[in-house]
Amino acid sequence: MIKFIGQLLAGIITLRLAQLFLPGVYFEGDLETIILAGSILGFLNFFIKPILKIITLPLQILTLGLFSFIINIAIVYFLNLAFYELVFEGFWPLAGFVVLLWLVNLVLSSLLE
Repeated sequence: MIKFIGQLLAGIITLRLAQLFLPGVYFEGDLETIILAGSILGFLNFFIKPILKIITLPLQILTLGLFSFIINIAIVYFLNLAFYELVFEGFWPLAGFVVLLWLVNLVLSSLLE
């Protein structure tokens, strides 16, 4: 349960940090929309990402785990499709968002354990 709450918080915090500090990432909604989108991002990371990792296990092995970056990009891209308020100006802001999400997940998981 704590890991699920951590994923939800990581999604919300990452969206807010990306909105403030990442060039090329814009979120034009209000605070409630950021909380909703971040919660959905955390939900996708908690439930869908492990399933995708199992399905793509051969690719994970072949690329020594780098395919998980592509899985994260796909999850964030589908979030982008669901929320028109979230705008990425190209691939590199999207990749920067995924790296920021990874860092926030890393910090929150170490704090919550």
